Amino acid sequence: MSTINPRKLLGRVPVTAVARIAGFPAALLGLFLAAVVPSGWAFAVFAAADYLAEPKALRRIAGSMQPLGQVCLSLTAGSLLRGAAALVLLARLGDAQSGAFVLTALGFLALHALRGGCAGLLLFVWWCRRLPVVTRNVDLSALRIPDAPPRLLMDLHRGPLALVDLPLVVGVAVAAAAGAKWAAVGAGVAVLAALVAAGWLARHAWRGRHLAAKGKLLRVVNEQVEAYRPEVVVYFSGALESAYQLNGWLPVLDRLRRRVVVVLREREMLTRLDPTSRPVVCLPLGKDLTAFRLPEAHVALFVANAANNTHLLRLPQFRSVYLGHGDSDKPTSSNPFTKVYDEVWVAGPAGRERYARSGSGVADADVVEVGRPSLGRLNATGDPSSSPMPTVLYAPTWEGFHGDPGAATSLTGMGPRIVKTLLEHEPPVRLLYRPHPLTGTLDPRARAAHAEILTLIDEANTARDAREEFRRQDTREQAAQAARLPELARRLDELRRPARGDEAQAARDAGVSEEPPSAAWESALAEWNEAYWAAEGWWRHRVTGGSRPGLYDCFDHADLLIADVSGVVTDFLATDKPYAVTNPADLAPDTFRTRYPAARAAHLIGSDLTGLDALLNGTDPLADDRKRLRTYLLGPATPDPLAPFERALDDLLSRSANARTVGQLP
Repeated sequence: MSTINPRKLLGRVPVTAVARIAGFPAALLGLFLAAVVPSGWAFAVFAAADYLAEPKALRRIAGSMQPLGQVCLSLTAGSLLRGAAALVLLARLGDAQSGAFVLTALGFLALHALRGGCAGLLLFVWWCRRLPVVTRNVDLSALRIPDAPPRLLMDLHRGPLALVDLPLVVGVAVAAAAGAKWAAVGAGVAVLAALVAAGWLARHAWRGRHLAAKGKLLRVVNEQVEAYRPEVVVYFSGALESAYQLNGWLPVLDRLRRRVVVVLREREMLTRLDPTSRPVVCLPLGKDLTAFRLPEAHVALFVANAANNTHLLRLPQFRSVYLGHGDSDKPTSSNPFTKVYDEVWVAGPAGRERYARSGSGVADADVVEVGRPSLGRLNATGDPSSSPMPTVLYAPTWEGFHGDPGAATSLTGMGPRIVKTLLEHEPPVRLLYRPHPLTGTLDPRARAAHAEILTLIDEANTARDAREEFRRQDTREQAAQAARLPELARRLDELRRPARGDEAQAARDAGVSEEPPSAAWESALAEWNEAYWAAEGWWRHRVTGGSRPGLYDCFDHADLLIADVSGVVTDFLATDKPYAVTNPADLAPDTFRTRYPAARAAHLIGSDLTGLDALLNGTDPLADDRKRLRTYLLGPATPDPLAPFERALDDLLSRSANARTVGQLP
């Protein structure tokens, strides 16, 4: 039997949660002290404190420790202790020999017997509704999924299981002043409430009992997806914060002529996924992924390197392709892991040369140049932004894993100074600050620098709003657009994640619809973007992030870019606007531009901010260099940026079909 290390367990609880966690046992201790004294008023106060403290404490512990039994804290334990304290209080009041005491004690025992039954029913309902495969845009009508139970009914911390003993505790508190009969009444009401809760749960258990046959459910969903006859699988696994890596590809997938299915591995990822018109299938278990048949799908596209990728890579029916989620000069863009894929698709010749230089083991014959199809959404005319004031986009990368000091984030060493210089620049400029979605996840210095930048921007906006030339601006239209934003945001949230029900109901309701979900999403997002950019004065600095506004929307509203070595720089080249790349390690300019080709047409900003003033105050001598570099990094410009990608996909599917014909593939 394994032993439990309390120090190790407590080390997993955030320090900020200690007070909340300690409040729960402190309230229970107060209950017993009030029962021993005895004091009905004190008992009532500590009981109320216990009910308030318990949900927060157990939620924090549940997020840090599993199982709860390791620390002897659970809903059942709390209820038992409250009931025991109530009986002790009655006994100390001299009612131990009364019939009311006996009825209260019997009610207490019956209550916990019913509580155990409710727990079993709740677990069964939860198990039935936890589907082995969760979907979007797949017709699940054959599964006959009923509506989800009310969330409060299934809530362990605030639902019937947590509060079913409340009438008994209230009855005992009243009995301290008005007589033991009230304790018996409270116990009776508690038992009746438990019976109602059990019946309610039993109804939902009966309605959803057929969902317990997990193998059958998997087969039915597989048949529905097979009927779509997908040719291409797009596979994604990763942390929730990495959802942007797949979201960037969804508009491209929606435009492809080929039939595509998106396969996820983490259930929670569905709530972070932008709506798409393609079928989405989430298979959390590796064995279910292996058993899921897609006989006409012969190509698998991967947008990120993840350990779970091996679950699909080991299936010989697929030709695997690594797409990545950006084309940059970072070492992560030539990761040796990519040699496990049959092919690696890059934007332009720079990507091919990057793999050749890296020694990662990827053969040149396996590298295919497909351009950047996502750039079709970008305004690539090179026109200045519509703002009367020059707008600078500062988009630092995150702290990363690659260990290359030249490609490190500028945020920790330079970020606040860059922002301060931009905010104080004369003539004034407007700043758009867009940190990487993973900023601060590894290095607390990055979190601190980000927080400092937010403070600087808030202070600068306050000062700028107070200036006379801006106070005279007519802000009625801005106020009207700002008033629309919450409703537009709610609409977007509803399109991404239904407001009611659980994951089973969401999968059912997100079946085949008349209007493609991606069309509704793009329309709502365009409306939100219009309101967002009009909701504040054109002179105000902005902090942006997430899927709205998107990176390319920020490109459209910027005149200059300041960024680190990252895919942001590569994509910005398509705008034909000036940009700067930070050089935090102060490498010699020629060395820096040789090592990071995307910087060959960039202004360089050293760790002492040398070069920043020249970018803001100078002319644009690098325009011709940018045009030449764009072709090198992104491939030749084409009327349809999707065309090279589709040609490569058609060719791979054709080669895969030929290989199957001659028996090289199963």
